[in-house]
Amino acid sequence: MQTRSNYLIAAFVSFMIHASIILYLTDFFYFEKQKRPVLSKPVNVELLFETEIKKSPKPKFEQNISSNPIPENVIKEENKIELSSLIQDTNILNLIQEDQAIQSQSEDTLINEFSNLIIQSIQSAWIKPQNIQDGLICDIRMTINKNGRVVKIDLVKSSGNIRFDNSALKAISRVETFSFFNRIPFNIYQSDFKNILITFMTTYLIRYVCT
Repeated sequence: MQTRSNYLIAAFVSFMIHASIILYLTDFFYFEKQKRPVLSKPVNVELLFETEIKKSPKPKFEQNISSNPIPENVIKEENKIELSSLIQDTNILNLIQEDQAIQSQSEDTLINEFSNLIIQSIQSAWIKPQNIQDGLICDIRMTINKNGRVVKIDLVKSSGNIRFDNSALKAISRVETFSFFNRIPFNIYQSDFKNILITFMTTYLIRYVCT
């Protein structure tokens, strides 16, 4: 009998424990409830509507511009570029003549420069014979290749004095090669320095072009 009452007590305690857990999980013991306000008075609500924005009319001068377009000929005249009367037409023939004159001057300068070098080279190699009369003249023709080497010497005109003529021939033989010929342009070499005539006088030398 005592065992049965103990069993009933234990079952009741277990029931109470489980019931308390269930009620706790379901927030049965949470007495603070949020109070929601109840509207007792009407609330004024203002409704906003989109209002149509009226476009302001265009100014009158814009309408006039659109209605009266600028003529095309007026626009073309504004874009037209007028050349100054100070600008003169260029004459191509004059330019060509100027270029030729400049080129001719440069060629003449080169010819004079190399001619002087030839005369100086021969003059420095020339041993004038002593005790000869003044006024002796002889002409000697030289043929020179592009490298400046004298390949041929001819006595064209004798002075009448063998010693004077031989001294002129030996002077050219001593020079043998003009080292500066590699600086002479080929066209100038062909026209002015391939065949040249040297005139020996008792006082100075003169160079002539042989044609």
